[in-house]
Order: sequence, then structure tokens, then C-alpha cells
Amino acid sequence: IVIIVGNNFRCCSGDLMASYEKPMKRIRVKIVLIGDGGVGKTSIAKRYLGESFEHEYKRTIGADFYVKRNVYEDPDLGKIMFEWLIWDLAGQPAYNEVRPLYYRGAQGALLVFDVTRPETYYNLPKWLSEYWRHCGAVLPFVLVGNKIDIRDSSPNPVPPEAGREYAKITSKTVGVQIPYIETSAKTGENINEAFNFLAKVILSYTKLKLQKK
Repeated sequence: IVIIVGNNFRCCSGDLMASYEKPMKRIRVKIVLIGDGGVGKTSIAKRYLGESFEHEYKRTIGADFYVKRNVYEDPDLGKIMFEWLIWDLAGQPAYNEVRPLYYRGAQGALLVFDVTRPETYYNLPKWLSEYWRHCGAVLPFVLVGNKIDIRDSSPNPVPPEAGREYAKITSKTVGVQIPYIETSAKTGENINEAFNFLAKVILSYTKLKLQKK
């Protein structure tokens, strides 16, 4: 069981679903993994799915698709089974024209940059604009700084403060707190937590919208 900071929010593996006696809410959530090519989006997805890390970089062909189920507990809504529909979108310019097709129906995103490559951080506004434009709304996301295991090898790494500041600025636009988390797809550090935070922010965003109606 993973305890998420704040609001007693919990995540349990989908394998534990059978242990719950009461029926739970089930929702299907489409999310997209976005960011420059080579930042580690595919490795993050595969690590979350329990697959081994691949040292060799393999380019995503347009988009890759994955499914995973997890059970979360929210203090207001109770236990919820999330079926994640994970779309890993290619970040190379060659796919700029086809990528918009994959945003349709998305409800959240992991916006990923490489902490060893500052240019991938500076490109975040471009990705966020594309995400919101093609989804047709200002939707929630989690900001992810990946490859922290090799941060020290970079002559000009992106400091954690930069990620936290960008998340703080964008929180004002979205209307809910946007988390910033640093990960390593190689070691697995904080990979599950990134998705747990995404579930939390999607639920917070949904409740906010319902309150405004």
C-alpha cells in the first residue's frame, strides 16, 4: 500500500481488488505521456507496467498504448478502481501532424522532461499548449523530471527548484495543485508515485468542476 501525502489518499495494487468486500466505483481514464523525444516516457510507462528498463533508446512510432488497473481510495469518493489507458506519444517533430489524433478523450497527462537536458525543460510550455489545445480544455497533469540517476553527469542539469516553480505557476491556470515529482525509469524511483499523484490530481480536478456546476 502506498500512502500519498495529504488527504489520506491511498493506492493499492490492482491485484488486491479481490480483497475488498464492498463494490467500488470503476472508471476508465485515458492519459497521455508527453514531452520531447528521448526524455524517457516509454521507459516510465514500461517500468510502471513492471517491465524491465531498456538501456538502448527506442523511438516510439507515433504512439504506444498500454493498460493497467489500480485501486485508489479517496476520502470523499471511497474506493475507486482506475483502468489507466496510457498513450505514450512520440516527441519527435516528424510526428507533429499525427500526434493530435491521440489526444482525443484524454483526461490527464504526465508531462516529462529530462533533468540532464535543459532544452527539454524549456520546451514544456510548447507541450502543455499542444496538450490543452488538442484536448479542447485546460486539463490536469503531473510534471515529471526524469533521469535523476544521471543528473550529476550533466554539465548543466535542471535543478529541482525549476520544476517546482513551473508546477506552481501552472497550478494557477488549472485551478488545482499540479505536483512536481522527480523520477528514474532506470532505478524505478518514484515511478508508481507519479501515477498515484496523477490519479489524485484528476480526482481533485473532477470534484472542482462538479462544485462549479
